[in-house]
Amino acid sequence: MEQINDPHHLDPSDPHNLQGAETPVLERILIATEGEDCDECVRKLREPLMHIDGVQEVMVDTKADRIAVTFDARKTHAPALHEAILRSGYKPGAFAS
Repeated sequence: MEQINDPHHLDPSDPHNLQGAETPVLERILIATEGEDCDECVRKLREPLMHIDGVQEVMVDTKADRIAVTFDARKTHAPALHEAILRSGYKPGAFAS
Protein backbone atom coordinates (compact mmCIF):
# COMPACT_ATOMS: atom_id res chain seq x y z
CA MET A 1 0.00 0.00 0.00
CA GLU A 2 1.37 3.38 -0.99
CA GLN A 3 1.69 5.83 1.87
CA ILE A 4 0.52 9.36 1.22
CA ASN A 5 2.68 12.02 2.85
CA ASP A 6 0.20 14.87 2.44
CA PRO A 7 -0.88 15.84 6.00
CA HIS A 8 -4.21 17.10 4.63
CA HIS A 9 -5.07 13.80 2.99
CA LEU A 10 -7.83 11.98 4.87
CA ASP A 11 -8.24 8.25 4.52
CA PRO A 12 -12.00 7.61 4.02
CA SER A 13 -11.73 4.24 5.78
CA ASP A 14 -10.26 5.84 8.92
CA PRO A 15 -13.04 5.60 11.55
CA HIS A 16 -11.82 8.89 13.03
CA ASN A 17 -12.30 10.69 9.73
CA LEU A 18 -15.68 12.37 10.12
CA GLN A 19 -15.47 14.09 6.77
CA GLY A 20 -17.71 12.27 4.32
CA ALA A 21 -19.34 10.21 7.07
CA GLU A 22 -22.29 9.54 4.76
CA THR A 23 -20.03 7.68 2.35
CA PRO A 24 -20.10 3.98 3.20
CA VAL A 25 -16.91 2.08 3.92
CA LEU A 26 -17.75 -1.21 2.26
CA GLU A 27 -16.20 -4.48 3.33
CA ARG A 28 -16.89 -7.96 2.00
CA ILE A 29 -16.42 -11.06 4.09
CA LEU A 30 -16.97 -14.74 3.47
CA ILE A 31 -18.62 -16.69 6.26
CA ALA A 32 -18.56 -20.47 6.18
CA THR A 33 -21.85 -22.06 7.18
CA GLU A 34 -23.03 -25.52 7.93
CA GLY A 35 -26.40 -26.95 7.06
CA GLU A 36 -27.90 -24.70 4.38
CA ASP A 37 -28.48 -26.53 1.14
CA CYS A 38 -31.96 -25.59 -0.08
CA ASP A 39 -33.78 -22.47 -1.28
CA GLU A 40 -35.74 -22.09 1.96
CA CYS A 41 -32.51 -22.35 3.97
CA VAL A 42 -30.97 -19.63 1.84
CA ARG A 43 -33.96 -17.38 2.48
CA LYS A 44 -33.74 -18.05 6.25
CA LEU A 45 -30.11 -16.94 6.20
CA ARG A 46 -30.39 -14.04 3.77
CA GLU A 47 -33.38 -12.22 5.29
CA PRO A 48 -31.96 -11.69 8.81
CA LEU A 49 -28.63 -10.53 7.38
CA MET A 50 -30.30 -8.03 5.04
CA HIS A 51 -32.15 -6.51 8.03
CA ILE A 52 -28.87 -5.54 9.72
CA ASP A 53 -28.17 -1.84 9.34
CA GLY A 54 -25.37 -1.36 6.83
CA VAL A 55 -25.64 -4.70 5.01
CA GLN A 56 -25.65 -4.01 1.28
CA GLU A 57 -25.63 -7.49 -0.28
CA VAL A 58 -25.86 -11.11 0.80
CA MET A 59 -24.95 -13.92 -1.58
CA VAL A 60 -25.36 -17.51 -0.41
CA ASP A 61 -23.34 -20.22 -2.16
CA THR A 62 -24.97 -23.49 -1.11
CA LYS A 63 -22.46 -25.64 -3.00
CA ALA A 64 -19.48 -24.13 -1.16
CA ASP A 65 -21.35 -23.74 2.18
CA ARG A 66 -20.53 -20.06 2.50
CA ILE A 67 -22.11 -16.63 2.50
CA ALA A 68 -20.56 -13.49 1.03
CA VAL A 69 -21.74 -10.36 2.85
CA THR A 70 -21.00 -6.83 1.70
CA PHE A 71 -21.58 -4.29 4.46
CA ASP A 72 -20.80 -0.75 5.57
CA ALA A 73 -18.12 -1.07 8.26
CA ARG A 74 -19.26 2.24 9.77
CA LYS A 75 -22.67 0.74 10.58
CA THR A 76 -22.04 -2.89 11.51
CA HIS A 77 -19.30 -5.44 12.18
CA ALA A 78 -18.67 -9.12 11.49
CA PRO A 79 -19.79 -10.33 14.97
CA ALA A 80 -23.29 -8.94 14.29
CA LEU A 81 -23.40 -10.94 11.06
CA HIS A 82 -22.34 -14.12 12.83
CA GLU A 83 -25.00 -13.52 15.51
CA ALA A 84 -27.70 -13.15 12.84
CA ILE A 85 -26.65 -16.49 11.34
CA LEU A 86 -26.86 -18.15 14.76
CA ARG A 87 -30.32 -16.66 15.39
CA SER A 88 -31.50 -18.04 12.04
CA GLY A 89 -30.78 -21.57 13.25
CA TYR A 90 -27.49 -22.15 11.47
CA LYS A 91 -23.96 -21.88 12.71
CA PRO A 92 -20.92 -20.28 11.16
CA GLY A 93 -18.49 -22.94 10.00
CA ALA A 94 -14.80 -23.16 10.75
CA PHE A 95 -13.47 -21.76 7.46
CA ALA A 96 -14.65 -20.09 4.25
CA SER A 97 -12.37 -20.72 1.30
